[in-house]
Amino acid sequence: MAQPIYVIGHKSSDMDSVASAYAYARLLQMQGNENAIPARNGKLKPEIRFVLDRYNVTPPEALDDVYLQVRDVMRRGVISAHIDQPLLEAGQLLQEHERRSMPVIDADNKVHGIITNEDFAKLFFNDLDPQSVNRIPLHKENLVKVLRGRVLVEGRKPLGNRILVGAMEAETMTEYIEPGCLVVVGDREDAQLTAIENGAAALVITGDLLVSEKTLSAARQHGVMVISTGHHTFTAVRLINLSIQVQDIMNRDFEFCHPEDLLSEIKGSIMRHRSLPVVDADNRLVGYVSRTDLIKPRPKRVVLVDHNERSQAVDGIDEAELLGIIDHHRIADVYTSKPIMFRAEPVGCTGTIITKLYHEAGIAIPREVAGLLLAGLLYDTLILRSPTCTPTDEQVAAELAAIAGEDIEEYGQAIFAAAASELNEKDAEELLTSDFKEFNVRSGKFAVGTVETASPATVEKRLPELLDTMKRLSKERNYTAFMFMIVDILNMRCRLLLHNCEAAASEVFNAPLEKDGHSIVVEGLVSRKKQVVPALPRIEAAMNTKDEK
Repeated sequence: MAQPIYVIGHKSSDMDSVASAYAYARLLQMQGNENAIPARNGKLKPEIRFVLDRYNVTPPEALDDVYLQVRDVMRRGVISAHIDQPLLEAGQLLQEHERRSMPVIDADNKVHGIITNEDFAKLFFNDLDPQSVNRIPLHKENLVKVLRGRVLVEGRKPLGNRILVGAMEAETMTEYIEPGCLVVVGDREDAQLTAIENGAAALVITGDLLVSEKTLSAARQHGVMVISTGHHTFTAVRLINLSIQVQDIMNRDFEFCHPEDLLSEIKGSIMRHRSLPVVDADNRLVGYVSRTDLIKPRPKRVVLVDHNERSQAVDGIDEAELLGIIDHHRIADVYTSKPIMFRAEPVGCTGTIITKLYHEAGIAIPREVAGLLLAGLLYDTLILRSPTCTPTDEQVAAELAAIAGEDIEEYGQAIFAAAASELNEKDAEELLTSDFKEFNVRSGKFAVGTVETASPATVEKRLPELLDTMKRLSKERNYTAFMFMIVDILNMRCRLLLHNCEAAASEVFNAPLEKDGHSIVVEGLVSRKKQVVPALPRIEAAMNTKDEK
């Protein structure tokens, strides 16, 4: 199975991120990369659900991180033993596959224990214990299997746990025979009959020796099982010892892991046990992982869309193999160990670039892909009203609208209406961080959240609650300053809620502080990327100047 390629946007993926991830993964699939998987981070926002439902598209796979997981390195062709399998077969499996241990499963593939080479060694030494010698759990089916025996009489008596080798006078045997015991004998008829008449449950006749009709008749009469084997007595006894079920000696107290466990979390267990079974939520065996699997693990393969900053990337990006970046933002601090595909253009949204990639590949854009790309473009450019919108974006929007059969204005308004539907339901932190990015500016870390809505009053009535949450998050995450944009898409203005940069932001944007002392209203301020982010160095400089004074 080819290793997946995850195409994913930034943390708390927005409309453009999800649309671009889906569209580019589809392009890769149509170019022969069937293992390309569209992904997203965070909850699906209402406007994204609206568009996905409109075009009957399955939501991209949710990824919390791209850290190396057990599923990335585990082996799926698992050698395992069955709980009622004879030890002989389990030992042969270990030897044949040069394994030191293997999981023990039932008929439903659920793991019940582990069997190791050490367990066989313990079995050998237990045989030397006078207290346990000649006593093992006996199972008819396994006896026949390991002895490669022929059943001459089926028998009906239950087997006990006592094994007796009939190497003595028949009269002496009567002192050792217990009800339910198994007696290993040759062709001595007197010993056979004595065993049958004194309570034995089964006879094993060794060496393929003939058994008289008298013995067989007595066995039928007393319900005694008779098995004939080609093995001689010494080998037969050894094999009988290996007929016990795997579950009789397996370790029931064992460590295991799950496919979603991080490799960093299971390394200690692997070092102690050399290998671990991998089970799902129902304890079913899905793979195993060993020390050798940790030597050169294959990291997740990732293509980033709609961002190129490490702080905005899904957690674990440093452990992933970055294959490419498609973005319309500033070039930031994502670095790679080898050359990659990097496509960045100064346009209004990533979807515009991906539309070009379809053109360059000579591949027609499917209707549902066009519908998602158009949604991302309209959302990012505020229905083509944002200063980030370029003539190229307008041309692409017209093309996508024609393919999808959408009216640009009506579709855009419907998307923003869907986005506004949950503004009252979100708690303050969720509202602040739904469309949220962190930016490193010189020595400081700035947080900038955004909500774009046709109903700004719905958000503005919650300013005190939002400000308190901004202060808490700034303290917890060590932000130099926190800014929250409440963008009025109809009137093309923004109320900028501020924490720890009030005076500096007021100066840089040339807008007076409102009566609340923590917000400014700026006409035409609608783009975080093009208008707020470029101003962050000046805001930081103004903050430092104020501190010096």
